[in-house]
Amino acid sequence: MANIIEDSINFGMGLFAYSREKIEDLVEKMVAKGEVQRKDAQGFANDLIKKGEAQREEISRMVKDEVRTTLQDVGLTADTRITKEDIREIIKEELAAAKADEK
Repeated sequence: MANIIEDSINFGMGLFAYSREKIEDLVEKMVAKGEVQRKDAQGFANDLIKKGEAQREEISRMVKDEVRTTLQDVGLTADTRITKEDIREIIKEELAAAKADEK
């Protein structure tokens, strides 16, 4: 479970790095077009990057909260070690319960 969370966070950080490059490219294009003055470009880019960081942190917090809630819903804690087979079994049980509820 920790690997899934870590992979999700790393994915988000990868998106952030990609976004940083795109932001810098966007600001350079705006400078070239005269939409932003060169002296203001770095501050503008930094403001956009800070907003992106804040959004990434919020998304990370939300994912962690959802994972924690889901673990609690199925009776697990963050310290519980589970395997893919455990997850498959939980899913099978949940599907079986949902089918039984439909009848």
